[in-house]
Amino acid sequence: MDDPRYLRQVLLAEIGPEGQAKLGAATARVLGGGGGDAPPLAHEVAERYARGAGFGALAEGAIDLDALAPADLVTSPPARAVLAGARAALTEMRAALGMASARPGSVRPGRAQEAGR
Repeated sequence: MDDPRYLRQVLLAEIGPEGQAKLGAATARVLGGGGGDAPPLAHEVAERYARGAGFGALAEGAIDLDALAPADLVTSPPARAVLAGARAALTEMRAALGMASARPGSVRPGRAQEAGR
């Protein structure tokens, strides 16, 4: 892909020219149709990010989130195993970045005073 908009992605070893070409040939569908659950602006922003990532096409229509992830899915043993693996990977990434004690949404030491000012 020779489009200069995606040069940064092409330069990443994890994506490269081959990965960007696959993205260009792929179709994405944005979850939630902008009705009911998600505000239209959120859907529009999600579509812009998908286009900005270089997806070749965006599929029309919303995906029924209940059909995609039933409420009892998270309680099934296979889902628990996947979630446990994801948590372990996240812990490893945080440790590698030197943020082993940080939790999503938590305030890091030294930032509490700044937040209160």
